[in-house]
Amino acid sequence: MAVASPAGGLDAPSRRIVFDAQMLALGPGGRSIDTSRFERGDVIEPGRYRLDLLLNSRWRGVEEVELRRQPGRESAVFCYDRGLLERAGIDLEKSARGQDRSSARDPLPEGLHCDPLERYVPGARVKLDIAEQSVYVSVPSYYLSLDSSKTYVDPASWDSGISAALLNYNSNLHVRENHGRSATSGYAGMNAGFNFGRARLRHNGTATWSRRMGSHYQRSATYVQTDLPAWRAQLLLGENSTSSEFFDAVSFRGVQLSSDDRMLPDSLRYYAPVVRGTASTNARVSVYQRGYLIYETTVAPGAFALDELQTASYGGDLEVRVTEASGEVRSFIVPFATTVQLLRPGTTRYSLTAGRLNDPSLERRPNMLQGVYQRGLGNDVTAYAGGAFTGSYMSGLMGAALNTPVGGFSGDVTLARTEVPGGDRLSGSSYRLAYSKNLPNTGTNFSLLAYRYSTGGYLGLRDAAFMQDRVERGEPLESFSRLRNRLDANISQQLGNGGNLYLNGSSQRYWSGGGRAVNFSVGYSNQWRDVSYSISAQRLRSHYEGFSSGDKRGETSTLFSLNLSIPLGGAGRGSPTLSSYLTRDSNSGTQLTSGVSGMLGKRGEASYSLSASHDRDSRQTSKSASLDYRLPQVELGSSLSQGPGYRQLSLKAAGGLVAHSGGITAAQTLGETIGLVHAPNARGAGAGYSGSRVDRHGYAVIPNLLPYQLNSVDLDPNGMADEIELRSSSRNVAPTAGAVVRLDYPTRVARPLLVDSRMPSGEPLPFAAEVLDAHSGQPVGAVGQGSRLVLRVEQDRGSVRVRWGNEPQQQCLVDYALGPRETTPPVLQLACRPASAADRERTL
Repeated sequence: MAVASPAGGLDAPSRRIVFDAQMLALGPGGRSIDTSRFERGDVIEPGRYRLDLLLNSRWRGVEEVELRRQPGRESAVFCYDRGLLERAGIDLEKSARGQDRSSARDPLPEGLHCDPLERYVPGARVKLDIAEQSVYVSVPSYYLSLDSSKTYVDPASWDSGISAALLNYNSNLHVRENHGRSATSGYAGMNAGFNFGRARLRHNGTATWSRRMGSHYQRSATYVQTDLPAWRAQLLLGENSTSSEFFDAVSFRGVQLSSDDRMLPDSLRYYAPVVRGTASTNARVSVYQRGYLIYETTVAPGAFALDELQTASYGGDLEVRVTEASGEVRSFIVPFATTVQLLRPGTTRYSLTAGRLNDPSLERRPNMLQGVYQRGLGNDVTAYAGGAFTGSYMSGLMGAALNTPVGGFSGDVTLARTEVPGGDRLSGSSYRLAYSKNLPNTGTNFSLLAYRYSTGGYLGLRDAAFMQDRVERGEPLESFSRLRNRLDANISQQLGNGGNLYLNGSSQRYWSGGGRAVNFSVGYSNQWRDVSYSISAQRLRSHYEGFSSGDKRGETSTLFSLNLSIPLGGAGRGSPTLSSYLTRDSNSGTQLTSGVSGMLGKRGEASYSLSASHDRDSRQTSKSASLDYRLPQVELGSSLSQGPGYRQLSLKAAGGLVAHSGGITAAQTLGETIGLVHAPNARGAGAGYSGSRVDRHGYAVIPNLLPYQLNSVDLDPNGMADEIELRSSSRNVAPTAGAVVRLDYPTRVARPLLVDSRMPSGEPLPFAAEVLDAHSGQPVGAVGQGSRLVLRVEQDRGSVRVRWGNEPQQQCLVDYALGPRETTPPVLQLACRPASAADRERTL
């Protein structure tokens, strides 16, 4: 029996826990064990400790904490100063005032203090956990500073990571035979980088290869980037692209300074489009932005949605090309523009880019300067202004964003003047109005609704550069079509149990007889019991540059599709699904595709699909099959298609590599910011929630961490060898953008062991007696019921001491010698011999 008291780690003086040793006595008049070690608890020694600091259970960073001995306390206590408490998120001015006169406190003086924290912060409590290397601070929410209840982490706790080299790869190989003629092509998208301190070197490019055209490599960006915490900004030097939020997105070579909202207490989220479409076979989907191939993958027959385009946030319409296994190619445009964003009062957002245009299509690449500045003027108004300049072009922009009861609006005016080679000049203006609104009561979401009108003499920076470049090549000015107006819409409507309706599209008209381009899609989806169905229509037009009226590609097509999915064999993750897709294309006719798909493996790491497609007009049938496998280190895929006159085989592999001081670690596709787990000997342990596992070298990669925010990364011991013990299974970190942060998890190699033993007299060993390593004196287990020792030993041969008191007759030694694991009995029968004076001296 124990008389309990509050935990001794709190600020308040702890009372001892007293056990009744007779409750554990070995029968009437039997021996009892010494329980004094349980009464004292863990005594914390004074010194400086590097501990995780948690405020009201929320991690606030890693701090160098001073622990000092105080009179009347067995354990050292937590000491603090103003800086530490303010970094944690405690408002010391509120603490001094208190909520009322009775709770007012003396102001906290400068210097280090070891008094109970409640003396300066009403209701404050502190608990130390040296085993978890943490200090827990609890205060009433009234005394928290504004940022302490958010995900914001103080910049002093940001981790810039380690030096490491990175590589992302996404490769595809296509072998196609069409009417006896074969063609082989390949694609590899690569994102490489190297981190050194706070500097991030990055290079993005794509390589394509075919037997007919040979090989070609195209780089899209090469730059060095670092964050500037004092400015809440990123500094970039090299080749990259500007944002399309206010001006046309352009590729540049130079320097860019831009604010980073992720560093702020209330970071903003950016809109990014999802590319939706329908494939009739195992098709190759290629995505282009501003003329660059930025993404390519293979999709199964039916509807697809691509939401992993990492570069889409930089803006610019996306041209999507769907290449069917038969060689048929369809193209459509996905409009992209940033949604209306309001800033908090007093906050700013800015971007300044200086250098030269770097578009691969330009022969003449002028120097350029572009900048934008935004300022939150109040809760409902944000003003912004900007300009773009070259030696023969200038434009200026002014506008505002408004928050109103009926939605968010933004409007701006841009004036531009362009020098035309030969002495002419174009002047014009452009007016834009954007709207965004979510109506939760009706389920309507206007995530983007924007209209722009431009006069005949207006040109954006990119269009002006192309016009000047082509006029210098001899093309007449009158041959260029300039944008007149454009309407973008992205609307969705939730119908409750009635499903979901969406409309996405854009409409563009051009001056100088440039015609009109319309691209839109509308769809409806719903579910009845386990059956999902959807219907959609797409109006597609080939990509139209809008410059040369002699270069019009106005071919249009209309695509209708009806999709139906029925699970087979229950709703489990591994259950197969029967799907049917009926499509009607105004150019290629009507097709019906039916197939079965599902997942295999304990964690659904493998996926498969089998399908057949029938063309009603040609009365021909094609067949497709695919198999994908997702490993912790790589994602592999294969597909096979066969139809009238053609066959196609596609192979793909995607993943990432991290080179660091401990070697090279393979991983799934890497995000911007990653974690490198190091847990020696913990092979097979699960790392985070991404499916990563610790490899044979003790490393694993967490492919996606949130920069400048708290990330908690846990290790799952399931899958480890029984001999491995995690001394800590959780780590907290707040990485900077692009960092590779190292997360160390100390482990112990200790073989689990069950031993039946008795005292030299033949009596059972006392229950709960402690078991120590006879050499080091470290605890290795305890005596359980039935005189059975439950141990974890680090050596295959040695001795353990069983001790139930301090007297010589209250301890004995068990000698063990272990063979191979497969030949060792599950329970050993070993004697506990008396301990000699020399044995007792070694343990002490």
